[in-house]
Amino acid sequence: MAHREGWVVVNQVPTRVQTWGGWIEDPLPDGDSVIVCIPGNPGLTSFYRTFLASLHQQLGIPVWICCQAGHELPPPSTRLKCPTDPALYTTSAQAAHKAAFLQQYLPANRKLYLIGHSLGAKLVSELLRNELIARHTQKCYLLMPTLERIADTPNGRFLTGILDCFMTMIIFFAWIFSLFPDACREFLIGCWFFLSRQHGVDQGCMEATCHLTRPRQLRSIFTLALNEMKFIKELDMQVLNTHCPKLKVYFARKDGWAPLTYMESLKKAKPDIDVTVLGEQFQHAFVLDNPEEMADILAQEIKIERAK
Repeated sequence: MAHREGWVVVNQVPTRVQTWGGWIEDPLPDGDSVIVCIPGNPGLTSFYRTFLASLHQQLGIPVWICCQAGHELPPPSTRLKCPTDPALYTTSAQAAHKAAFLQQYLPANRKLYLIGHSLGAKLVSELLRNELIARHTQKCYLLMPTLERIADTPNGRFLTGILDCFMTMIIFFAWIFSLFPDACREFLIGCWFFLSRQHGVDQGCMEATCHLTRPRQLRSIFTLALNEMKFIKELDMQVLNTHCPKLKVYFARKDGWAPLTYMESLKKAKPDIDVTVLGEQFQHAFVLDNPEEMADILAQEIKIERAK
């Protein structure tokens, strides 16, 4: 079945959803499983489009993703408006938002495979605290996870310093940039990607990057990032002890948000946890560089898990 996207209201917040293999409100095709991806921060769904399309193509299982609350703004045609209450957009509120989404749309008879990237991995661990969701969940795949002490990472320290001093200025320049014609913004962003990564990016990532330069969305992204620094402290040993067999964790070799020292910390805390260090080509933002390669790895893992 074809790719589809749309807007639903979850926990009072208009939420963009993209699906492959069956829309969330329609009867799903025959089968017993659903894959749900929880994005990182920025939590725009189009960053993951190529990755999830490839995963669905290889597995034939319905695949869903919903945005982080407040990171995508509904178009005027939907007549939906995002609430202004900042309490709806904290890290804990994002976890509650994803739990509400699953409780609202996941069919009772479906097995659930969760994918969490970066902050999304932490949100997956929060979802496992919900007994109903944990009962449905067969396996969780945590990609470049920010599970502990994010404020102490190289990127965490750098971003905190930048935002403490320059957040208002950055948002002001984003507002100026948002006034440029769409074609001009896409051209400049494409040049930046090519200069910084030595290659272009797919249309989904281009679309998402154009959207995250909008001032209101950028403020939501920065505010959540600063909240993560305060919220994500020590490893959640309750979840690790209770659900360790359901966790498969992937680290990149060079990652300023989830360094290999944190992998060692995780293995020391839970020696039997299933951890893999990915190849040199993988970076934290794998959706920009290796989305299909990551999909290949996960597709094989999920096939093995389903065959058990």
